[in-house]
Amino acid sequence: MKRTLNYLGCLIFIMNISCAQQVNNTNSLTLHEINEDQLHIVMADSSFEKIVEIRDKAIKENLLRDKKQYFKALLICGDDTVKASIRLKGDHTDHLKGNRWSYRVKIKNKGKVLGESKFSIQGVHTRVFMNEWIFHELLKQEGLIGLQYEFIPVKVNEIDSLGGIYAFESHFKTEILTIQGKEIGPIMKFNEDDFWDYTIHANSENRDSILMVESEITLTNKKGFKKELGIKSVSLLQGYKLNLKLAEEVFDLKKWATFLTINGLMASKHGLRWHNLRFYYNPTTELIEPIGFDSGTWQLQKGAWFLESSKMEAFYQGFYKSETFKKYLQEETKRLSNRSVMKTFFDNRSEDFKSKVKLIQAEKQDYKFWPISFYNTQDSILSDYNRLLKK
Repeated sequence: MKRTLNYLGCLIFIMNISCAQQVNNTNSLTLHEINEDQLHIVMADSSFEKIVEIRDKAIKENLLRDKKQYFKALLICGDDTVKASIRLKGDHTDHLKGNRWSYRVKIKNKGKVLGESKFSIQGVHTRVFMNEWIFHELLKQEGLIGLQYEFIPVKVNEIDSLGGIYAFESHFKTEILTIQGKEIGPIMKFNEDDFWDYTIHANSENRDSILMVESEITLTNKKGFKKELGIKSVSLLQGYKLNLKLAEEVFDLKKWATFLTINGLMASKHGLRWHNLRFYYNPTTELIEPIGFDSGTWQLQKGAWFLESSKMEAFYQGFYKSETFKKYLQEETKRLSNRSVMKTFFDNRSEDFKSKVKLIQAEKQDYKFWPISFYNTQDSILSDYNRLLKK
């Protein structure tokens, strides 16, 4: 790994705490600025060596377990510098193999990147190149909450082999609601720590369902709403999880039907797994909406509609007890499988597609994007769904 010395002063700066006050930490780095000047992640050599050690251990064990240890870093773009903390992220080692490692970044104090103070930077392959961007854009087009998902040039400690095009992905903080013009409310998730400890309920036939029921519900954001609202939202989701409340009492079923159908269109079950779900409590409707995350769209080529209740995991069984939800799901499947939906989607974003594909090709020269695969999936889900209706 070859390192240039352009940012040696910054490396020394991090190690010299007495100089820390010199950093202007009120900067907000924009997508345009980063694409023009690159995002340089700079940390002390001792910190980077520890990250390498954690990464090597994870690859050996085939799972990243150390997700709590952050290291001081600077994010540098042109003349702007932002103080941050950084760690490795991901569960499986596809986030760590090769030269594109995945990082979780937290901004300290007032600095932000793309308007966010906590986010991920990862190799473009980890979320299947353009497919994840399409997933989030589709969600936003349909009035659902998606993440900022962009492709940006990054360097890590000026190590040439680690420099390239990475994917920027939002974390689940209040900022994602503000950026999309949503009313600020709690965002929730299931704690998945036990899911990755394969000794827990190891011999149980229903391990997955048991872990889901036992999992603690936690907030991923705490700013912009009263504490009581957070308690109420967790209690509502907990009530559904324990079969104490009906789906229609807890969820915005129309939005969930759209969300499930988009995942069906992407031919991906991964983003529907209970431990990948993120939940937004809308203070006005007092109902819970889905937030898109990690669609796992390697499955796109399978092109099969899989949303019948017998193929859905335990979390969704309460949805299928609602005739209202089933009606919405039928309507959304028919609507979103119409080819005009994807044609309009691609036509409206043609220039954006070209620029993003070009960025990805800087990372993977032979990469090509084929819109026809989405049209084929639309045909497939409608055909499969119509067949099921006739049974």
